[in-house]
Amino acid sequence: MERNSNGVKIKSTILHHLYEKQRQSPYYDNLRRPVSDLLPFIANGIRGVTTNPAIFESAISSSNAYDEQLRELAEAGKDIESVYWELVLKDIQDTCKLLEPIYNEKDGVDGYVSVAVSPKLANDTKGTTEAAKWIHKMVGRPNVYIKIPATDESILSMKEVISLGISVNATLIFCLPRYEEVIDAYLDGLEASSMTDLSKVTSAATFYISRVDTTLDKKLEQIGTTEALNLRGKAAVAQAVLAYPLYQKKFSGPRWEHLEKRGAKKQRLMWASTNVKNQAYPDTFYVDSLIGPDTTNLLMHSWTMVFFLELLMQKYQRLNTFTMQLRSWGLIGVPLDLNWNMRCWILSQKALTMCLNACKRRLSPGISSAYKPCFQVNRYKSKPKNIWHFLLYEYDTGCICSMRLMPSNL
Repeated sequence: MERNSNGVKIKSTILHHLYEKQRQSPYYDNLRRPVSDLLPFIANGIRGVTTNPAIFESAISSSNAYDEQLRELAEAGKDIESVYWELVLKDIQDTCKLLEPIYNEKDGVDGYVSVAVSPKLANDTKGTTEAAKWIHKMVGRPNVYIKIPATDESILSMKEVISLGISVNATLIFCLPRYEEVIDAYLDGLEASSMTDLSKVTSAATFYISRVDTTLDKKLEQIGTTEALNLRGKAAVAQAVLAYPLYQKKFSGPRWEHLEKRGAKKQRLMWASTNVKNQAYPDTFYVDSLIGPDTTNLLMHSWTMVFFLELLMQKYQRLNTFTMQLRSWGLIGVPLDLNWNMRCWILSQKALTMCLNACKRRLSPGISSAYKPCFQVNRYKSKPKNIWHFLLYEYDTGCICSMRLMPSNL
């Protein structure tokens, strides 16, 4: 039986085992008020928290915990963008404080809270850089990750932000070439930094998993051959496993050793979108396939947490297996072209803005006596039933990066 930082005995869980024995850090991809609701999760082994605009939209629209602050902000005449950030920054600051013991205990390896720059800045290098600097200053905590999307323009901003000593979560990575660009941006930023001690700046590279299979499974079903159908549900994990040797390669050798002498920490791989979107797959289909040292796994929704706590998943598969699986796509005529853009993220911010506008209208001076919680109404009455499900139907246009793996590339 172990004890927490307050000396209280805590029961060791499978998440503790995951970190202590497998060296993988479980993070929780969710946040809502009161943030003290996270305490049981932290006690059960959660080592960090990530957020996005859709998470805040869900939190605000399904709870009256934000109403008092919303009323105060509305009565103070705050514009809608200020309202959004006042709400978000308070939650991030309070959560950073909850996770500070983990951050301090392991010298800044874990205990982070991720907060995203505005999705509207995804293609604005300068705007992303300035936003990251502002958020970092406003949060005022060492254990905050500024989440920046891995678009062409935003990758350029990552280098500058990291050089300033700001920790970054590079998010929305769907393919290996883009992942390598993210690593290079981190290394370039460290090298460009004027800081003598680099130990206080770190980074995570968030690789999205299940959405890869969601797209490629449809293509495989269109082909319909036995060989094609047998490859369903295998591309995402295969690609993720092949990302790990790239991580090992880039964070070794003379270049990295020079940075390490200055105190630099390795940029950790973070597995996101590990929730199953195909009901034919087990709930932990992606979670238990990606257990590996020095990585982070995002657990989405409390039902995933509860289910995961009951099981010990230790799947070790040979790298050659996944390499051959990726070769197979080219052989049957399905190149791994992964095309996404920021539309889902932008729409989630717009959805939140619409909710905040509605709330501000209800809470504006002169009608406060008729106040009713305005977030109890679901704008999306028909299927899909909530905004996140709606967004998932919308992400499949545009392009964040393109990846083509053929036998000759392997």
